Amino acid sequence: MLAALSVVANFCTIPLPGNNAVSFTLAVCFFTGIYFGAVPAMLVGYAGDLIAHLIHPLGEYNWFLAASVALYGVICALVYKTKLPQAVKLILSAIICYLVCLCGLNTFGLWLQYIVGVQAGPLGVWDLITGNHGDIGKSFWVYLAARAPMSAVNLTVNAVIVGVLQASKTIAKLVERIHSGEAATTK
Repeated sequence: MLAALSVVANFCTIPLPGNNAVSFTLAVCFFTGIYFGAVPAMLVGYAGDLIAHLIHPLGEYNWFLAASVALYGVICALVYKTKLPQAVKLILSAIICYLVCLCGLNTFGLWLQYIVGVQAGPLGVWDLITGNHGDIGKSFWVYLAARAPMSAVNLTVNAVIVGVLQASKTIAKLVERIHSGEAATTK
């Protein structure tokens, strides 16, 4: 069910100038990681990304974006295992996801695909390392500087959505019922 929600969230992405977007997939992955753990979150993120791409491809599949989406929920799941207050966990998860996923993997994958003009995957990295790419219009760092502010907006929107969901007593009760149903069926 959450993988299907991730696919829908992918389709609800709001494109912005400069290869930027507000994607609600982050909220789905965060939620899955927080309430169901790292492995389900990784599967939900990756499956949602892959299925959305297969249904409606927007160009070549970008392996760095896929890895990033898979990591959002994993990072949240790991941070939420700590004994920090809930608000701190959400902020810490958001900061780590911003640095590793949005500024790191996403930006690198998009830079490879749109600026360097190679496949955004292992073969593209190999081509970047071994090929002659002296005509690259923007360095990765210039591209990152342009994308970082909108990536922060994207993450903030998703963190607020997750924060509101966490504050909702209805969501907490629903997740508790799901977990108690799982416990009842495994006995």
